[in-house]
Amino acid sequence: MSDKKKSSSIEKTIDTIKETRTFEEADKSVSLVLRTINAAISPIEKWVIRREYSVAETKKLLEQKLQNIDVDKIITPPSYIAIPALQAISYCMDDEQLRDMYAELLASAMNSDTVDNVHPTYVEIIKQMSPFDAVVFKKLASTLVQPCIGLSYKNKRTKASYPIQDIVAFPDLEKFPIVPTQISLENLERLKLIDIQYNSKYNNDEPYERLKWSVKNVIEEFIEDNKREFDPNAYEVVYKEYMILIRGFGQFFARACLGADFSQFK
Repeated sequence: MSDKKKSSSIEKTIDTIKETRTFEEADKSVSLVLRTINAAISPIEKWVIRREYSVAETKKLLEQKLQNIDVDKIITPPSYIAIPALQAISYCMDDEQLRDMYAELLASAMNSDTVDNVHPTYVEIIKQMSPFDAVVFKKLASTLVQPCIGLSYKNKRTKASYPIQDIVAFPDLEKFPIVPTQISLENLERLKLIDIQYNSKYNNDEPYERLKWSVKNVIEEFIEDNKREFDPNAYEVVYKEYMILIRGFGQFFARACLGADFSQFK
């Protein structure tokens, strides 16, 4: 029910009370007002209760994340980080990926050794990420550099080409379906966390071969589905090899919000 309709309903109830002629009728009308008001504020009440629950659960997460930190280094987080983060986490307590990122961010802000790596923009970035975006970014952060391929169907004579898939980054297509993964990658690039370098290539061919093997069925299906429009004898599949990098800003974000440690890449 919209706010306008709720307001109209309450006004009608009040008008009914004005028109009552007996105490019994008035009692019934007042009861109706109370029920109407309770119904109107119920969503807000639920949000408040849920928010209190989320704060309690966040404290449990923080206890886990800070249990190995010297108590002398645990500080009150800056309010411009803590308040937006606590507000945001209340909306995603049911999702482990986003909830954990907010909790990690708060833990970083409560550690005197890491608080300087925390920026208020990080809260806004997480708000613009889906749970699957978080999964994809965590996977990228584990490697720092990710080889990827693009697929196209090229006419052997005219050299005209038609895209099959723009980005295939992970060989496990069950865990990382091509289209949702591409959407996540482009969103992460929009957020300036990663850089898709179409003109650069990883110096090891093995990852590219694994990616090509993983899309074998995808290519076969494309050729079969489009054979009337594109003669398989006149076209060939062309692979474009390139790579994805975690930007410097993305590395700072990963340290603060994922607890990532890039020391092994130095």
